[in-house]
Amino acid sequence: MVAVCPLGYLPMVHCTVHPHKHSWGICSMPSISEDLGCDLSSQSTENVYETAKSVEVDVFGDIELKVIMNISETISCLWVFRENQAGCKPSLDSENGYVVSLAFSKIKETQAGKYTLAVQSENRNYTIMFTVLVKSKPRKPYFVKGENLGIINCTSEGYPTPDIEWLFFQEVPRGYSANKLFQTDIWCCATNELGRECTKLYTIDLNEKLGESLPELLLKVGEPLLIRCRAFYQNYKFRLKWHFENRELQQERWVEETDYQQDSSMVRILYAFASSMGRSDNGHYTCSSTEHPNKTTLVTVLEKGFINVTDSREDFEIDLLEKFCFEIKLKAYPPIRCIWIFSQKSFPCEQRYNADGYSISSRFCDHKYQSGEYVFYAENDDTYVNKTMMLYVKRKPEVTIQSTSKGISCYSDSYPAPSWTWRKCPGPDSSNCTEEITEGIWSDTHERKTFGSWHSSSILDIQDTVIGFSVECCANNSVGSSCAKRFITQQDNVSFYATAGFCLPFIAVLLIFIFHRYKKQFRYESQMQMIQIVGPSDNEYIYIDFSEFEYDLKWEFPRENLEFGQALGSGAFGKVVNATAYGISKTGVSVQVAVKMLKEKSDPSEEEALMSELKMMTHIGSHENIVNLLGACTTSGPVYLIFEYCCYGDLLNYLRNKREIFHRTWTDIFKQHNFSFYHNFHLDRNSRMDDFGGMQLRQDSDLTSGSNGITLYSEEEIKYINRRVYEEEDFNMLTFEDLLCFSYQVAKGMEFLESKLCIHRDLAARNVLVTCGKVVKICDFGLARDIMNDSNYVIRGNARLPVKWMAPESLFDRIYTIKSDVWSYGILLWEIFSLGVNPYPGIQVDSNFYKLIQNGFKMDQPFYATEEIYFVMQSCWALDSRKRPSFSQLRSLLARQLADAEGAVYQNMESNISTYPSNSKTRPPVSRKNERLPSTDASQDEDSQIKK
Repeated sequence: MVAVCPLGYLPMVHCTVHPHKHSWGICSMPSISEDLGCDLSSQSTENVYETAKSVEVDVFGDIELKVIMNISETISCLWVFRENQAGCKPSLDSENGYVVSLAFSKIKETQAGKYTLAVQSENRNYTIMFTVLVKSKPRKPYFVKGENLGIINCTSEGYPTPDIEWLFFQEVPRGYSANKLFQTDIWCCATNELGRECTKLYTIDLNEKLGESLPELLLKVGEPLLIRCRAFYQNYKFRLKWHFENRELQQERWVEETDYQQDSSMVRILYAFASSMGRSDNGHYTCSSTEHPNKTTLVTVLEKGFINVTDSREDFEIDLLEKFCFEIKLKAYPPIRCIWIFSQKSFPCEQRYNADGYSISSRFCDHKYQSGEYVFYAENDDTYVNKTMMLYVKRKPEVTIQSTSKGISCYSDSYPAPSWTWRKCPGPDSSNCTEEITEGIWSDTHERKTFGSWHSSSILDIQDTVIGFSVECCANNSVGSSCAKRFITQQDNVSFYATAGFCLPFIAVLLIFIFHRYKKQFRYESQMQMIQIVGPSDNEYIYIDFSEFEYDLKWEFPRENLEFGQALGSGAFGKVVNATAYGISKTGVSVQVAVKMLKEKSDPSEEEALMSELKMMTHIGSHENIVNLLGACTTSGPVYLIFEYCCYGDLLNYLRNKREIFHRTWTDIFKQHNFSFYHNFHLDRNSRMDDFGGMQLRQDSDLTSGSNGITLYSEEEIKYINRRVYEEEDFNMLTFEDLLCFSYQVAKGMEFLESKLCIHRDLAARNVLVTCGKVVKICDFGLARDIMNDSNYVIRGNARLPVKWMAPESLFDRIYTIKSDVWSYGILLWEIFSLGVNPYPGIQVDSNFYKLIQNGFKMDQPFYATEEIYFVMQSCWALDSRKRPSFSQLRSLLARQLADAEGAVYQNMESNISTYPSNSKTRPPVSRKNERLPSTDASQDEDSQIKK
């Protein structure tokens, strides 16, 4: 949701709420905004703007608070949440108004509260206040001893505020006290409109039979303890005592209540309590009696909570209409909140607790017999977990048949994979197809991973088949079979050979002409492609044919406003030239750009391919981490595509050129330069931690991949890198943190392309450009690459391919998917953390290389990578593409590691500064604490999820 407040000298306030649908790694469409009705109130020193009603959002929802200020002078701003502060960086919108935003992704209950934006300009100050309420069902209630004897408080949290209800399940015998607090079974339940949670008061009843062990009691450091020992005896003189680890419990930590019965018997209740548990309180608590056997329970005090999944099954096969539910079993503390996710939609998660209170099961039955990937996501205050399961619904084949130049082809989608049978039929209408055909048949079957089915094809070569007969193809699996027929005519049998014989001389002359004129082995085609549908060919995807699209003339730019400079790259088909574009971004302003064009003697097919690429780029849209299209020249001359100019060239050469100045840590840099950089680093660190502190998801994701903390974004979601207060010219350094940052940005760019159904097919460091502020952008400048003389491109079949970057399914089956791009991303990570070393060093691309890839060979850990980074690489190189992470998960993993690296640098610098000479003139200033918004990071389990 977006809250928008325009500010100015005559303040007018308008706030709207804009909820975003759960995207779970795929771009979502925003829904209709709602007016918040902001009110204006004045004070002597500043104007205070406060939303008239609170912003409500469901737990796990996404919101964004955005403020637009129509103010002319320069401003500075600060976000405040509780006692924590975080700087913000305003950006300019299309009308030159300042825009400040605060984004929450997959919001948690702990992030509810008041958020204040303090804005300071040259003439006056402003304060805008937002109240964020997170709707969720009540938390599991807990018990606290009251101030007076005989009083127990039950507490639960949630929004809307839950109602508290006490439940008592023991019948009191006639003649005995009806005091409910002396009963054995006491429950407290908290209820609101979103659900109900109940907790049983932990009771040790000495009158119950021995033999059953008492359940373990789990608590976290700082949580209260309240357990009770209950005993009944005919003689009131019996006594109860609490012991902790064989020592009598301190008297100030227990209290006793008694209830005399009419027959002179007595019920005694002995409470053990603590307002805040520590690790030293971890151990066995024993209740002893002078008249009863002792009973002991284990109280475990945890530093932080946990979630452990106790089952491990991931794939399920079911028959259509078979009764089936997914079920997850886990053990967790504190209690979890959870959802089920399928096909970008989330579903509620019902939980059932076992007797111990910590073992949980959740079932999901609303799958509607749809094959695909189902995700269970659970989190508590300390961690989260997501578990991915595949559902395969069995269905019989559905066969289609058609004639091709090679023969008769049959296609089928089914699960499980079918087997094929061909038979000959006497005539066109005959049903007596008994003679089996065994010669001239070849079949191909591969798994269609997107839909959880098998795509299978079978082709009958008809050159030796007698005409005047029908043929029948049948696909059969365990569910059933399906058949289709086709009558073979004379034309079917000879058309291919007649056509080939007629055209062969012309084809030969044409090939010779093309070879001598252009000396090219194949036509130009953009590596990046957008998926239209999944088709029945050898490739999984059928790509959009942009040649049939209309070109939007709003992108047209006057070619006379281009002033060309030097060539940036030249290849077999075209070149990329540096140029100055006058007025492309704003009237009267010149901008450095890169212009992509064909060579002078290009054929119409290449011109059509370049125009198709132009239309595709307009369709994709812009993103911080791709080289964005700025305009084009298509009339009165050759076609020019105008892109952003990246001043530092490609990432591969950038890394190689920086090897001599690489530092693994900033501590090394500061020591080398006598700590003179520390102040700027400190400011930069605060800014960048704002960006990454809340981006430590997703699973996810996730799942998924998302984030669980708070992220601060400007108008375009990922302006974090431009918040650095230094440019590379100031710090001519390269650090491990920079390598992480490059990796994160590429994952973010690929996540964007994935959301646009775009496959890159040549992701490598040579196709990533670097620009000011160490921003990296994914590009496709294959047109300007001399692949004929580039050793990275090896002849395979009738094409030159970047085989060292290609996934096995692309290399051997020509299947290109998003997951094959993930494999290439793993190779790109290896390039980054080796500082530009060529992949698979020392291994020649030959038959042995292909065998190594097929057998699962993986490169060793590069020199500059950590174990965590190498683990991410290995996950990208899973032979089974389904087990590779998504780009959303990769982006989240890298965000977490980058945030950890930022924090480690900061802590190291604080430690070093504390030992720096106090009389030094260059001693950096003391930093303020709490300069970042709180991040309830739960992404530490993302990498373990991928490992599973």
